[in-house]
Amino acid sequence: MIARPKRRPSLRRETDVVRHPPGLEAYTFELAGDEYAVFTFVIPEVELPSGLSAAEREVARAVVEGKSNKEIAAKRSTSPYTVANQLRAIYAKLGVSNRLELIARCGAK
Repeated sequence: MIARPKRRPSLRRETDVVRHPPGLEAYTFELAGDEYAVFTFVIPEVELPSGLSAAEREVARAVVEGKSNKEIAAKRSTSPYTVANQLRAIYAKLGVSNRLELIARCGAK
C-alpha cells in the first residue's frame, strides 16, 4: 500500500480585519524606554439562574469574573473548601459539571 501525503489545509491571513469585544479600550504608555499597552473592557452583567442561595450567587458571580476558589474564599472570609462545596451545590442545582459550563449557563461570554 502506498502512503499518500496528507493535504495541508489552506491558510488565510486576515491582516486588515481586527476583531475585538465591544467596549475594549487600549492605552499605551512609555516607561524607562519600554512601551506598554493596557487593555480595559467591561465585564457583561451576569444573569444568574434562580434557585441559588445568596452565598451561591456570590460564588457563581465570582467564578464568572475569573476568580479562583482561594480568591473567592479570601474575599468572603471562608475556607477554599467551603467555596468548593458551594460550587458542587451550584453545579448540581444548575446541571453543570465545571466552571466553563457554569459561565456559559450564566450567559457570560
